[in-house]
Amino acid sequence: MIKKTNIPQTKTHSVPTEHRVSSNALTMAWLWPLIGVLLLGYGVLAFNSGLTLSPLSNHSDNPAEIATTVLQQASSGVDMRGSPEVQQVVPAWVNLMAHISSSEYAYGDDGISDTNIYYFSMSEARRHVLSTHMMLGMVLMVAGFLQFWPAFRRRYRKALRVIGATYIFAAFVSMGMSAHHLINSGIANTYNTFVFHIGLWIMLVGVLVSLTMAGIALLRKDIARHLGWQALGFGFLLTAPLQRMDWLVLSTFADGVSFNEMNILVNTILFAQATLAGICLFWLNRASSPLNNNAVLSMTSLNKPVQYMGYGVIGLGALVLMLPNIMSVSITDIGLLQRMVPTMPLTWLATLLDSAWLPLFISMLTVLLVSGWTLLAAVRAGDEISTTQQGITLISLIAVVSMLFYAAYQLGMPTHARSSAGAGFAVMGSLLLVFGLLLQRAMVRSERGKVVETLQLVLLCATAPVLWVINCAVFDLMGAVPAEYLARSAAHEMAVIGAVFIPLLVGGLLSVYSAETARYRIS
Repeated sequence: MIKKTNIPQTKTHSVPTEHRVSSNALTMAWLWPLIGVLLLGYGVLAFNSGLTLSPLSNHSDNPAEIATTVLQQASSGVDMRGSPEVQQVVPAWVNLMAHISSSEYAYGDDGISDTNIYYFSMSEARRHVLSTHMMLGMVLMVAGFLQFWPAFRRRYRKALRVIGATYIFAAFVSMGMSAHHLINSGIANTYNTFVFHIGLWIMLVGVLVSLTMAGIALLRKDIARHLGWQALGFGFLLTAPLQRMDWLVLSTFADGVSFNEMNILVNTILFAQATLAGICLFWLNRASSPLNNNAVLSMTSLNKPVQYMGYGVIGLGALVLMLPNIMSVSITDIGLLQRMVPTMPLTWLATLLDSAWLPLFISMLTVLLVSGWTLLAAVRAGDEISTTQQGITLISLIAVVSMLFYAAYQLGMPTHARSSAGAGFAVMGSLLLVFGLLLQRAMVRSERGKVVETLQLVLLCATAPVLWVINCAVFDLMGAVPAEYLARSAAHEMAVIGAVFIPLLVGGLLSVYSAETARYRIS
């Protein structure tokens, strides 16, 4: 931690530029090949999924009946791994998961097999559309990776333009096919029904909006914003490989828990993971670019009305979280939560939120938000920052992260009810920990632009508990979730997903348009 200091306005850093460049180069030397292998690996699995479903390559008679047999046999305890039926109708990534965990986990009840049966029951025309969408995953992953590999971008400019055009064409075609499938399948026939159906639409719209904004920026010759929107758009596309990777990794920890129970955590973290991946891709590419010749950090200070408005919003958020204490009632008696959260997850939440944990957590969260907002105003203005000011922010951050992880441990696996209640706390704590570490690193290195970026992300992610309540209220007011899915925790899951996803997306966009980004000559 730095002592009283004035974080510099210019490009001066406490770490020599030569050392920083060589360190970054060493990191990238192994990081980019690893990213490429992972994305190519997913591309191969996606292509295999398309081949397994496509009527052109799968000539099995009655594949839906075969898939049903696999489900029934696995659910009755028969080990279906490597069986002829599995080889005909199950994609390679599911078979890999079966070998990591068990036959019942991958193929049995409370898993993904019902969706696989539905896929094979579709008309041949629809199977052609969906299988092509799957196989395009390989094109998108390979072309997308090459666009963000800095060494490739610098050396092969003409090839990059061709690959970029291919990527955009494949993305629009793939998203069109995805929309066709979602419209014709409806909610009931989408895996994980309402939550995943809405998630797929968000992914689809996110990709199309990002590509459009990237295209507009390119026409304006604004390469930095073009790269930023492309990175965020590719992040949305990464929901597919990240989801499969999560499923495979979590299958190693299943230990008697069903696939869908583990998937509650995957649903909660997926969009946060994908957005974080997009932000990291942008940051890595920005860091690989040279500084502008006159790379002076020019940043607008927060004026007093905006500062005071921020304190008011923080106070209002704390008031929202304190309502159970103010009203002296259990959260199980609050009408909004009764409507949005099923009885069992709400009961598990009550074991934590009706205790002394909640007022202590609200106190520490409020301290973090107030101290962080004050610190942000000071850094943006280039004012002197004391160790006391930094220390309050750091200590309150550590306390909030610790309490979130404690809550996640208390409310975590192994049942649907407990998973629905606790998964969000783990994600909130993890995000705050990651950006807290990045903030401390930027502070130590006196990198004012990065301090602002990471501090903004800390503050945004710290609003997740309040956003969860607000999302529940919005869904309730709009009647956005059909009654049949409320009982399955759909509204609660979506409220948590939005609470961790929205702050990251806003923080990513702030980074793309930040003063720190303006310091680099991105091409």
